Amino acid sequence: MSQLYESHNDIFSLLPVKLYKHDLTGNNINVSLHWHRSLEITVTLTGCIRYNTGSNNFDFGESDWIIINHSELHSCRYINPTDHFSGISIIISMDFLEKWLGKDLFFYNPQNEFLTSQIKSIAHELFFFDMNAHSASLVLMSKLYEIMYLISKYCINHNIKYSSSYNPDLQLATALTDYIEQHYFENISLHSVAKHFKYSESYFSRMFKKTLGVNFHAYLNFVRVNHAAEQLSSQKISITECAFQNGFPNTKSFINIFKRVYGCTPGNFISTK
Repeated sequence: MSQLYESHNDIFSLLPVKLYKHDLTGNNINVSLHWHRSLEITVTLTGCIRYNTGSNNFDFGESDWIIINHSELHSCRYINPTDHFSGISIIISMDFLEKWLGKDLFFYNPQNEFLTSQIKSIAHELFFFDMNAHSASLVLMSKLYEIMYLISKYCINHNIKYSSSYNPDLQLATALTDYIEQHYFENISLHSVAKHFKYSESYFSRMFKKTLGVNFHAYLNFVRVNHAAEQLSSQKISITECAFQNGFPNTKSFINIFKRVYGCTPGNFISTK
């Protein structure tokens, strides 16, 4: 599975910002559920992409963009297997951002045309800028301050005091997500995974929700359906086979969960290939 950018991206070198340039097609447009303790701004320059934050799906076309608050679980993928996507993700250190703008701020896209044009212009310039150039660090910092000015003016909802719904312990969260990634196709359950980590079922359920912000079954189903969609897009396989190979107990639950996440049935998804 190709990743647009690394998960748990909390480490910065001399610069308090990182860039990820994307130019991808089909099932390479696919990043599984993850988070980072940084603010993310992703801008679509051409093509389209689907973002998922929790239980919400957002389909983005040219010039659309999104702000992901720190510690917010999210994923992104293609809408159709033939899609193309080019764009840029700007990952800003929360420590740096909070020193300039303050803490407990909730950022959002206000759908302001002027703001969108400014964000797109900066994204376009950075996308085509040679980051190996001698002046790259200075250019990047200058653009970072432009972005911070824009989001401080337009993108803070002062009626909301943002507090992450969970406080991810990176080591624990990585252990949980890695285990599910390695065993999602098996007949695992809340009970069996809790037993593996040597917790009672009730404690593990609370701890999982606190650590990842979603409950165990929601996360497991998301991972399973994500892998199922990738398999359907790249292999000739029946819906029943796909369901069982990705850990679903029956085709009915597979179809219901697939439709909830992707907005269509697996059969309709295959027909768009």
